[in-house]
Amino acid sequence: MLKPSDWLLSPGSCPGFKKHELIAREERPPHIHHTEYLHVQIPKRYALVNVNEHIEAAVARSGVQDGFCFVSAMHITAGIYVNDAESGLLGDISEWLEGLAPYGRNYRHHHTGEDNGDAHLKSYLTNHALTAPITRGKLDFGTWQQIFYAEFDGMRAKRILVKITGLGSK
Repeated sequence: MLKPSDWLLSPGSCPGFKKHELIAREERPPHIHHTEYLHVQIPKRYALVNVNEHIEAAVARSGVQDGFCFVSAMHITAGIYVNDAESGLLGDISEWLEGLAPYGRNYRHHHTGEDNGDAHLKSYLTNHALTAPITRGKLDFGTWQQIFYAEFDGMRAKRILVKITGLGSK
């Protein structure tokens, strides 16, 4: 069983964020399609980190005023979810995930030579992707909603896909 200190819980930022990379962009006025990768290397194996500011920045770079933002973890041992950016809640979520898919258990996946069976199950619980609405050039969320990246097999380079599509300004 993991200890709370084994987790990186960051309600306000994403330690390990490296850069954003424009992958594709197409404009057929008034339509815009914009795709970026966010490169991260989380400094712990387990983390729940707030990436909302990086997604908002991608939305701003896209120029989309009304549309949708798709965000995907792009890894089978990570997740993307929306919730409150409150440190107590992050602790509760990490304990809940650990209770459902504990580290150190003898998972069948480990018989293949891997050691991250719990990471795959935790990823399943947090979802691999989400779609968020964009209104007036901003993510259209409720008061406390933020986008989080959940890492369950970290300390190596990973990517988050951000795909934005919609109408630009006239």
